[in-house]
Amino acid sequence: MAYDIPPLVITFLSFGLLLYAYAGYPAFLWILSLFKRGEECERSALSDWPEVSILISAYNEERVIGERINNILALDYPKEYLEILIGSDGSTDRTCQIVKSYQSEKIRLIAFEKRRGKASVLNDLMRAARGEIVVLTDANTFFQPDAVRELVRALRFSPSACAVVGRLELRSSAKSGNLDGAYWRYETWIKKLESRFGAVLGANGAIYAFWREQYAPLPQQAIVDDFLIPMLMRLRSGGRVFFVPSATAWETSPERVRDEFKRRVRIGAGDLQALTWTWRLLLPWQGMVALTYFSHKVLRWLGPWLMLFGFGGNLWLLGDPVFEMIFIGQISFYGLGLSAGLFRRLPVLGFVAFAARYFLVLNAGLFVGFAHLSLGMARPFWATAPRRFDHARIQRPGFS
Repeated sequence: MAYDIPPLVITFLSFGLLLYAYAGYPAFLWILSLFKRGEECERSALSDWPEVSILISAYNEERVIGERINNILALDYPKEYLEILIGSDGSTDRTCQIVKSYQSEKIRLIAFEKRRGKASVLNDLMRAARGEIVVLTDANTFFQPDAVRELVRALRFSPSACAVVGRLELRSSAKSGNLDGAYWRYETWIKKLESRFGAVLGANGAIYAFWREQYAPLPQQAIVDDFLIPMLMRLRSGGRVFFVPSATAWETSPERVRDEFKRRVRIGAGDLQALTWTWRLLLPWQGMVALTYFSHKVLRWLGPWLMLFGFGGNLWLLGDPVFEMIFIGQISFYGLGLSAGLFRRLPVLGFVAFAARYFLVLNAGLFVGFAHLSLGMARPFWATAPRRFDHARIQRPGFS
């Protein structure tokens, strides 16, 4: 049969770009990495540990803030060179009282009466920080004892680095069927490959570090601060971003699909917003950063539209056996994702179903988030999704 060319091009281009973004790009990056030796960080011990400021922006974190402080106090880092700054963004619970109960000059609470958003809090905390190196983290994240040492060592011995990003492990109960942890392991593998080129994109808010003097203040309306901070550093003064797998932390994933969806909506709005401020990093002379930014981020952000265009083009081409099979495959994939709960107990099909659900939630969240930003509905505020915490794994010792 004679094909209608425009729908044919739209269908193959849409699905081809999706396939490249999630499978082709990682494969291409892996091949490139075989010919590229990463910038090695020296393993020698530091004779002079720099002062470090650990910054946390908190809003109504009474459930975890005490455990988080105890976790930081247990770090294997010289206590005389460590300070903890906690900014309360208009908290209405006991967050401030709990922080004040710690009698240490190394722990400083900066309480803001009015809620303004995380970007504004971080800007103020940065002005108050004294450390040569700043470590940013979240109230619901927990470091392994040597995490800060590893971040500092990587930053000191990587001359071209403007920031370094630690490894985050996401945990969830098997009963929840949440595949955030599995997806994060996939993302972590890509970060390792990108790190060979110093082209890790942004960071994750749980664990990363940079030189205080290189910080570029965030726009007050910024939504995704962890992605923006390293990207703005690159724009202002250059430098590379490396992944440090030996600097580890963990946190729990949201247990409910609707909580994960809300998080993805916020990220989707923040991603589009960040693109308007960092698009210059997509210009060809940015080299590897441009390639990773386009392939790893921009194409993913276009995912909802690629899915819609691919579906529409496929509908137009129904009548041909090949495109009928592709259409059946799409419907089966979407149906599997929407009914994932029915297949929870099946070993292989259950995993595929929850993977399909996660993919749908991720892209639906991006779509709604983009709509929120376009309609002026996005705000620089956040609310932590309900999570379960394994307190038995958290160490409690304080400053000596």
